[in-house]
Amino acid sequence: MKKLFLLALSLVVLSSCGGKEEVKVKDYLVISGKVDNFRKRKIEITNGYDFDEKISFDRKSKTFLDTLRKITPGHYTLKIGRRIVPIYLSSIEDLELMVDAKKRTVDPTFKGKNAAINTFLGEREKKKNILLGDVRKLYSLNEDEFLSKMDEFKSSLEDLADASNLPADYLAKEKRNTHYQFAVAIKNYQNFHRAVYGDDEFEVSKNFPLDIPNKISFDLPEDYTFSRWYRILIKRRLDDAANIKRGEDGDFDLAFLETVNEKVNNSLVKNHLLYTNVNERITRADDLNEYYAKYMAFSTDENDRKKIQTLYNKLKLTAKGNLSPKFNDIENFKGGTTSLDDLIGKGKYIYIDVWATWCGFCKKEIPLLKRLEQQYHDKNIEFVSLSVDKPANKKKWKQIIEDREMGGLQLFAGKVQEDFQFTQDYLIKGLPRFILIDPDGKIVTANAPFPSQGDELVTMFDELGI
Repeated sequence: MKKLFLLALSLVVLSSCGGKEEVKVKDYLVISGKVDNFRKRKIEITNGYDFDEKISFDRKSKTFLDTLRKITPGHYTLKIGRRIVPIYLSSIEDLELMVDAKKRTVDPTFKGKNAAINTFLGEREKKKNILLGDVRKLYSLNEDEFLSKMDEFKSSLEDLADASNLPADYLAKEKRNTHYQFAVAIKNYQNFHRAVYGDDEFEVSKNFPLDIPNKISFDLPEDYTFSRWYRILIKRRLDDAANIKRGEDGDFDLAFLETVNEKVNNSLVKNHLLYTNVNERITRADDLNEYYAKYMAFSTDENDRKKIQTLYNKLKLTAKGNLSPKFNDIENFKGGTTSLDDLIGKGKYIYIDVWATWCGFCKKEIPLLKRLEQQYHDKNIEFVSLSVDKPANKKKWKQIIEDREMGGLQLFAGKVQEDFQFTQDYLIKGLPRFILIDPDGKIVTANAPFPSQGDELVTMFDELGI
């Protein structure tokens, strides 16, 4: 009887899916933990391959928990306020950690199948900091001292990895990761040494091992997804090649796409490099149509192509000659509100600076913008500074305007660029951004030269009769 019952039960299980047992494969991981001395509401996962996530933090229980899907195994960064915790995530292995957000001398503790790897990453970071120390001091060393320091760094981290009881597959990839970090430092040396001493003429000797970074293949997809240092290295090499290709006055963005297409053969690496570059740069493309056409000719990833096509279709709406998107009833520093329609039709071009108080590059443009406004005072152009700060930054916004005696129209959106319709319409991702509109409200350029690009901007104004 007992055997018959077990047989019947097994038939029920097998019949659930056409006579075969349905096995549900886990396709996610759960990350959780407890954090002491942390008062913010979000913890961030960044610096991985195609994955960024903000996790809610429960301040009452001091815990967090989230389910992560579509994770590519590799190194990531857990940002807990100012506490940075390097972590390794696989595609399905859960990870639990305990960490103090303020006591950085207290190491995080980990639970889960990958606990040994994550403990190793913390030890690796400490050893790296001890060995390399301050970046300026490192790159101020002469060639022999620098190379000796980097050899010690590489061998010490390899020894640490060997002694850390790591899985064999991970250990092999981690040793390559260390080599890539070593190679990035070698590649950086000449430019960083120049910056430290202010000597633009400095060149490394013929014996300096520049062949180390230059010998590394562009076509290593497993390392590309695993190692941030590998991604950094090949991107910099491709940047250098693109700068040579474009010449003195050529278009870098177009040259970069052509360089990737010529030098990278692996489809995963090539498509990702093309997509990440275009996704970031398309809003600033000098020739939108040519840039888009080249990307579509080179990329073979249909999902990426659809995403870029969506961006392109939206950007066409802000092409030269189209009516500009509008902003309405924005708070004016001098009182009341201002809409774009209030400025159109008065015989003046409108030069809009989209900025924010937290943006260092934006604030560097302020003195040059002031000088430009003084130069074109009473001319047929209106200077508008449009802040995309949060409401909480209004006091800071007003203080900067007063302290720096900023002129022109000063407007406060009270929304960040991702939430403000005007900046959404222009697909503004990075700040500052300058836009030039003609007296009839039509777009002259959605990517006007910065005040710091003095000659280029003045030439444009001259050609327009400003």
